[in-house]
Amino acid sequence: MADAWRPTSELEHRLQETVRAGDQESYFRLIADSELVVPVPPDLVDGMLAGEAQPSWPTQEEDGRTHVLVYTSASAMRACLGPAYEHFMTVRFGEIAETWPDNRWWLAIDAPGHGVRTVLPIEARLPSWFVRQVAEGDGRPPQVGRASAPWEELRDQHRDLPRESPRQEFRPANDVERELLRAAANNDHDLFLQTLASTEVLLPVPDETDYTMRPGRPGFPWQTREVDGSTVVPVFTSPERLTEAARAAGTGTEYIQLPFTVTLRYWPDHDWLLAINSGSPAGGTVLAQQLPGLATWADQRAAQRMTNGFEPQNDVEGRLFDAARRRDTDAFFKILLGAQVLVPADPDTPWGIVPGDSGFPWRPVPVHGRTSIQVFTSLKWMNEAIGSSRFIMPTLMDMVSAWPDTEWDLVLNPGTPIDATMPGDKVRSLGGPPARDPATP
Repeated sequence: MADAWRPTSELEHRLQETVRAGDQESYFRLIADSELVVPVPPDLVDGMLAGEAQPSWPTQEEDGRTHVLVYTSASAMRACLGPAYEHFMTVRFGEIAETWPDNRWWLAIDAPGHGVRTVLPIEARLPSWFVRQVAEGDGRPPQVGRASAPWEELRDQHRDLPRESPRQEFRPANDVERELLRAAANNDHDLFLQTLASTEVLLPVPDETDYTMRPGRPGFPWQTREVDGSTVVPVFTSPERLTEAARAAGTGTEYIQLPFTVTLRYWPDHDWLLAINSGSPAGGTVLAQQLPGLATWADQRAAQRMTNGFEPQNDVEGRLFDAARRRDTDAFFKILLGAQVLVPADPDTPWGIVPGDSGFPWRPVPVHGRTSIQVFTSLKWMNEAIGSSRFIMPTLMDMVSAWPDTEWDLVLNPGTPIDATMPGDKVRSLGGPPARDPATP
């Protein structure tokens, strides 16, 4: 019964106060900064403790929707799911948002399980897009309708009506465009590229594109244009430049924002050109043959800039970083071979799959112009490289032993101080010489 429930933590006390006050925004701000309890179903506990199963999101179907179940405390979890639920993981809300498994799913906070009559007064349900919004620091719940415009806005609306006017002088939208304009005016190619290497760009995508899709994942929908017989991929340094180009070309204005280095790293085709701010004085074109070398330079530059403040995410990364600083390649790969790595996978990939299985997610993508398999040593570097993705965690030794194609490179943590690339023909040698057949008498 709801009357029998009592808060068991400071978080729950404060959430209850916001509910009583009707302050939804404060409720979601508290949730955004919290660490939540993710139940481990009783039938998975033994397998997880034995290392034979990996954790998965606990879900429940309600009203035709799939909800991911999380709780504000272990006590709340047991009140809502029953005493059989004894084991759990704690995950920060921000990490839940980063690794969200499916755009169609909702998040249920302190929701009762099927057949459980307990109802907590701090229960909430959030659609996936609102989960991301809350994680980004905006706890304002969605509003219905449109607020009335103030008189000043109504009075001045006539100023927005279309009218004939002379073409305005180009105005940079930000400091990046001011630097690009200066570089273009002085024909300073180095300054132009160095400015871009340190910034984020807007990459056009089709309408209704899955927000989790990023370059570096199979199937990313690169948008191209044909210019003078060449295929060009446009990128932009502000919404203003993108909108101008879209109007001129009659295309859409949807985009994703990501580091310029990521765009270069995963360039999809050796023959495609890169156009920055098409039709703008603060723009330019990079030829196809320049892109692989430029991508490598940009990632090396990014890794160098990260080195001083680099924070390893786990013990393996700390040891890899130490070996990298000592330039001890042998030690680096010896550490790596004994470690588990994160391998991006499709949502329906079975948890227990191993590299030798036929359905293992070998998902080659172009990295620096070469077909590659990417692996990561922590969730942070995977998310920064390719966005939120389902993953599995084999050991690198198992992957090396089952490496399927010597034409595929192995790429580790690209763009970080603990990155590495190894050609496919050398990957298998990491595991040592192949076992010999026993001699026959």
